[in-house]
Amino acid sequence: LLASFAFYATWALEFVLTLALLSLANYAIGLRVAGRRGWLWFGIALNLLALAFFKYSGFFLARWPLAEGLELQILLPVGLSFLVLQAISYLIDVQRGQSPAERSLPDFALYLAYFPKLLSGPLERAKTFLPLLARPQVVNNAVLAQAFTRILVGFFRKKFLGDSLLLMINPAVWSAPQEFSAAQLAVWLLAFALGLYNDFAGYTSIARGVSLLFGIELTPNFQQPYFARNLTEFWNRWHRSLSHWLRDYIYFPLARALRGSNAGSAANLILPPLVTMLVSGLWHGASWNMLFWGGLHGLYQIAERLPTLWRPALPPEQQPRGRQVLGALVTFALVILAWLPFQLPLPEAGRYLLGLFSGGAFWLDGRVLALVALTLGLDVVQARAGEDEAFLGWPLPARAAVLAFALLALLFVFQADAKAPFIYQGF
Repeated sequence: LLASFAFYATWALEFVLTLALLSLANYAIGLRVAGRRGWLWFGIALNLLALAFFKYSGFFLARWPLAEGLELQILLPVGLSFLVLQAISYLIDVQRGQSPAERSLPDFALYLAYFPKLLSGPLERAKTFLPLLARPQVVNNAVLAQAFTRILVGFFRKKFLGDSLLLMINPAVWSAPQEFSAAQLAVWLLAFALGLYNDFAGYTSIARGVSLLFGIELTPNFQQPYFARNLTEFWNRWHRSLSHWLRDYIYFPLARALRGSNAGSAANLILPPLVTMLVSGLWHGASWNMLFWGGLHGLYQIAERLPTLWRPALPPEQQPRGRQVLGALVTFALVILAWLPFQLPLPEAGRYLLGLFSGGAFWLDGRVLALVALTLGLDVVQARAGEDEAFLGWPLPARAAVLAFALLALLFVFQADAKAPFIYQGF
């Protein structure tokens, strides 16, 4: 716990005070919330007000003019969005009787402050994380091999694949897309989509590997999302800890409420996915483009569910092979296009989208395509093994070759001094 607070202090000492106060407040409320809905709403409001004050006041790293020569600077504590959602899920689970209130203040504080997941998740549930602290942890050679493999794969994804793809994009393309051909815009949008994925999946792999050094298993956050065959499956594969949080605490309660209010199947089909994805957009940032991004994914899911009004849906794995491939390609294209409002304000996103259909000279960047192919190849290996550390099951010479390749690739990137921050750290 002390190490986690010290780690957080390296960002800013003020953040430690915020973390400590939120930990104390949620611990105290958790002791009183069981069966008491009033305490639950008070706890939720307290956490949301803290998030709104730091994140949604429109003053992230901005300055408030109070008087001449006097100003107040508000800094958004890194990882606050993740911390608040974890605190809310804890209070809801305790109030529902699905999890006991944690009596140990150090254990509860560690649940919120645990440094591998503090900055960008994964979002952990108290009912799965806290029991891990109560049992002896075995850290042997097998566990260490798993941990270091995850860390190495994470650095390879983040530094070699993610940073390289993002740094290959011409920065001018975001502000003046009309100056580039459709082929250039398509290639760089592909680079952004795969760069974003490798950035966040790489971070998660590093966090899970570091946590495993202490014998604590964190939630898997990605499961080859670009292989999804529909939009629902995509959100079960992408940022899974957030997706499942939104499903359990926004989607399901709203769907149950609509079923009980005779609102009809149409309203139940439309409102839960739309509201859930709008909340997801708002969680990522209080801006019109983020709300549009969330709403767009909500509309995607509504359109996908419309046929269920007149015929039952067939799970993707039970569909013919050709239909699965077509579904994966359509899903991939829709997700890629939706990253435009995620990355850009709406006017620029619209210009970029129009530019994709503007024609122009044919153009490809072999470096981007090679890194995209390497990303998808890594996903294939992990999907077939069903685990991130798939390479541990390979013969020793193959493992040695993969290790050498990964280390040489990372050495090349670090020597090139290619730097790009973790994107999701900003949320």
